[in-house]
Amino acid sequence: MQHVLDDPSGLSPRAVHFLRHAAERTSLDVSHWPTTDELRPLLSRLPGVDVQATLTLFRRAAARYGGLRYRSVAWSFEETVTFVPVPWGVGDYGPEDRDAMADLLAHDAAHPYAVWLRGDGAVVYCFTGPYSAPAVPVFPGIDAMLEAEALYQECATWIPVSLDDAPGLAAAEAHVARLSPIPEASGYTERWWQQDGFRLHIWKTFAAVFPGSGAGWAVWARNRAGELAARPFLTQARS
Repeated sequence: MQHVLDDPSGLSPRAVHFLRHAAERTSLDVSHWPTTDELRPLLSRLPGVDVQATLTLFRRAAARYGGLRYRSVAWSFEETVTFVPVPWGVGDYGPEDRDAMADLLAHDAAHPYAVWLRGDGAVVYCFTGPYSAPAVPVFPGIDAMLEAEALYQECATWIPVSLDDAPGLAAAEAHVARLSPIPEASGYTERWWQQDGFRLHIWKTFAAVFPGSGAGWAVWARNRAGELAARPFLTQARS
């Protein structure tokens, strides 16, 4: 299994461009990581977990993404993140835990978010403060997370589009069928669409991680023509 910076196959040209221009690979100290001999009996105690498949997934994640680092502009980070897919050890699981987990990101400014890799490959976010909060599946896999980051990075150079009386989220969602989805960058709580030089992004992650909080959305245009194309969509969604 080659590192994603050496072999980015499976990623879109956009994501490959992002990694080549914005990412680097750093060394990892794996001396404290749980060994296979330690993980096998630990995972076997989790109900319904395929031990060998999970061990293989965690090992491949470490080989492909370990040490990947970049400056994120995603809504939940806006900081430098480093991929450290270290499987949980015996002291990390509580009696209520049922899924195999590995830590995925090392980061500072976005704490108290934790970002984990679940045993089925999903990327999971969780608030790790003093209050009970759900572990929220956000992306179906790490590649989808990288694809979303690449879109954020690209949109950072685009034109934010808004109206004085912009439609609400429900109205925007009701009209997304008119747009083309961007499936490679979408997940369970983050979704993207595009059309005629503009993009719509809806993120419900914050609302899911912090129940009672609101979801958000935004529109960006590649250029003036894309901005003009976005306005009819926003006007129709508002009406």
